[in-house]
Formats: sequence, structure tokens, C-alpha cells
Amino acid sequence: MIMMISERQDKILALIQKRGRISIRELQELLLVSVSTMRRDLDKLADEGLVKRIHGGVELLSQHPTLQPEIAIADKTKLNQPSKQQIALTAIAQLQGGETLYLDAGTTTGSMIALLGQVTPAPLVVTNSVHHASQLADLMVPVVVIGGQVKLSTNATVGMTAAEQLGQLAFDVSFIGADAIDLTAGITTPDLEEAAIKRLVITHSRHAFVLADASKFNQRAFAKVADLEEVTIITEPNSATELASYQTKTQLKIGDQS
Repeated sequence: MIMMISERQDKILALIQKRGRISIRELQELLLVSVSTMRRDLDKLADEGLVKRIHGGVELLSQHPTLQPEIAIADKTKLNQPSKQQIALTAIAQLQGGETLYLDAGTTTGSMIALLGQVTPAPLVVTNSVHHASQLADLMVPVVVIGGQVKLSTNATVGMTAAEQLGQLAFDVSFIGADAIDLTAGITTPDLEEAAIKRLVITHSRHAFVLADASKFNQRAFAKVADLEEVTIITEPNSATELASYQTKTQLKIGDQS
């Protein structure tokens, strides 16, 4: 099956987003196209102001400070821990007990795990994080882990198998992680496959909550997850005074407010 031009250019941009810089030869080998085709694609992306051509390759434009790169989960764990704990407390307050819920991979959602062990009646937790699943099982919380290819940088299962399984499920509530939130772009993330999983979960949830600390606002990443109107955002008290404009497009739950 021949890949559409727009699809190929999306894949090129995703690779550059992940690596920052990549050679034309490597792109050609990964996408199985001729050098001339690859150069035309790169010229178009450069003309759109998305990338910069360099000798023998291409790099992400440094003047895109709001395009969020992907951060490995080991590094994310160390960031903004007090904020994540506050957000987790607010998220848990949305539960009455006994729900079927989805817990997205990520460190902010992971901050909910110890608290989930205290919810009664116990919820049934579905997750695409092998790390979350292990911790929940240790706490004797009923858990279903979604299968698929494990993305090593985030410990999240992604791909067709994960999507097929999630397509058969429905959730009372879902708690989704976010890399970037913007008034115009909505909820975005650096990875196309993770974006697809998050988007699918939101459409299968009665209530979808996005968990995000103040650093995620007014940022954009590569792949669209959802419009602001589709979700409720749970964030920290420190961000409240700066987010008035977001309240015109989505519901915010701040700090320990219910």
C-alpha cells in the first residue's frame, strides 16, 4: 500500500520531533522512498516553517519554543512532584467508588495510584501502563492492563493491538496525561501513537479528565489528542490566576475544589 504524501510528511515530522536532527539518508531508509522524494517533502516542511534544512539532513527549528519534546518517564518523575500530588488528590475526589476507570500512562496519573488503593468500593482500573498495572496489583486494586507494543520511554502500550482492545471497552471516567495544552491547539502530545490511544479513550469515556500542572499550559506538541471542549482539566492552585481564558472553552478543577 502506497503511503499518502501527507501521511509520509507527518511521519517525517514525528521522527524529527523525537530526534531533533536526522539525516536524509536515514529518513529515506526508514520510509522507503527515493532521495528526490524525500528532498521534496523536506523542502515543503521547511517552506511551512516547521523544520530547517542542514547539510545532509534536517533539524527541528529552534525558534519553535512552544513545541514540546518528549521527556522520558524517569526524568518526568522528578518534575513538579508537589503539584502532581495536589492534582492527584483532586482527581481522586471525582470518584464515588466502584467505577470502571481508565488510568493513562504517565507520572501525574501515576500519583493517583496510592490513593486508588484507598477508594471503596474498589474501582476496576484499566491502564496502558505496565508500571501502573504492577503497582495497582501490589495494592490489591482490580486492574486490567491493555496489551500491545510497550514504548520504552513512557512504559505505555501503543499500537493496533492496544487500540483494538480499547475499542471494545467503555469507561465511567478516564484520567489522561497531557504534555501540552493550548487555547487553539487543545490537548497535544509529542507521539502520534500515544495521541491515538488517548483520543480513543476519551471517546469511550462518560467523563474524561486531563491532569496537568501549570507547566503544561500555553504549550503545543506535535500530535492532537482532543479539543478543550471534550475534556475537564484538573490542575494545581498555583495556575488558577493565569488560566481565566481557558475557562471559556473547558471546565477547570483547581486544587482541592470539587
